[in-house]
Amino acid sequence: NPSKDLTGIKEQLEKEFGLYTSAKTTLNIKEEKEKIFPLNQILYGPPGTGKTYHTITKAVEIIDGQISPDYTEAKKRFDELKAKGQIKFITFHQNYSYEDFMVGIRPDLQNGQISYKLYEGPFKKIADEARKIENKDKKYVLIIDEINRGNISKIFGELITLIETDKRAGNKHALSAPLLYQNEEFSVPNNLYIIGTMNTADKSIALVDIALRRRFVFEEMMPKADLLNPVEEFNLPEWFSQLNQKITDLIDKDHQIGHSYFIGKGTKEELHHVFYQCILPLLNEYFYGEPEKLAKIIPGFMENNKLKSKLSIDDFMQALNQKEAASNEQQNDNEG
Repeated sequence: NPSKDLTGIKEQLEKEFGLYTSAKTTLNIKEEKEKIFPLNQILYGPPGTGKTYHTITKAVEIIDGQISPDYTEAKKRFDELKAKGQIKFITFHQNYSYEDFMVGIRPDLQNGQISYKLYEGPFKKIADEARKIENKDKKYVLIIDEINRGNISKIFGELITLIETDKRAGNKHALSAPLLYQNEEFSVPNNLYIIGTMNTADKSIALVDIALRRRFVFEEMMPKADLLNPVEEFNLPEWFSQLNQKITDLIDKDHQIGHSYFIGKGTKEELHHVFYQCILPLLNEYFYGEPEKLAKIIPGFMENNKLKSKLSIDDFMQALNQKEAASNEQQNDNEG
């Protein structure tokens, strides 16, 4: 309450709780901070819910212990840490392999002659860096975007066991294992954090390998209508919530539309653009071959179970507000 006098509040809190003067309390706060960031975590949810966005802020907060509320500053710090090698960002895909991720052999062409060299992937490199004695007090973060697009069990190999918290180097049940193509024993250092993102529209969390689910903490990220603002006279948050409720009823909650598509959109023109460039293609993919369902989702854009041509901005705004398909309305009129 800005009308209240807050003079002395900080001193009273310090006196009562000792938040700033007690060494024991400071230690407890540090321990609690560690609990907030598990060594292995996956952010999962529908597309456009800010998963990749949050990996950036989480990575910086893990390493620095704090994060700037200004995303531009946070991203700048992220880039600095990435340049220093404390953060690596990779994306899994269908052809990604253990040899790409950990260690493998690759051909090397020099002067028309082919030879084969040992290649160390991003996980091996960042783990080796984190393991160095001079870096033991630093934290390192590996971000794996779209982690469920790859064959996770095949890519991780023996790491699926070694990344477990209690199996990390220096912990109670520490383990090491020999690497493919190398005879050395390898263990995962305790100062290496793994953050993955998972698009549930591609693969339900229920279908994720149980071994992976047991070793990662999963944080759900769902659409948030309260982060959106009305666009001129149009109630975007209400329309957004209704759209996702329809999708949930016809498919499931994992195929909802994320709020990030609409963040910062403040004009009809911007809303028109993002709908036709991002939202409509996604809905067409969800309801491919099912025009009657698409008509229930966006009735104002369908006619006789066919998608209308691209509407003008004024017609577009009217279509957004239409609650029922025109064909259904006509049918009801005929029956009446």
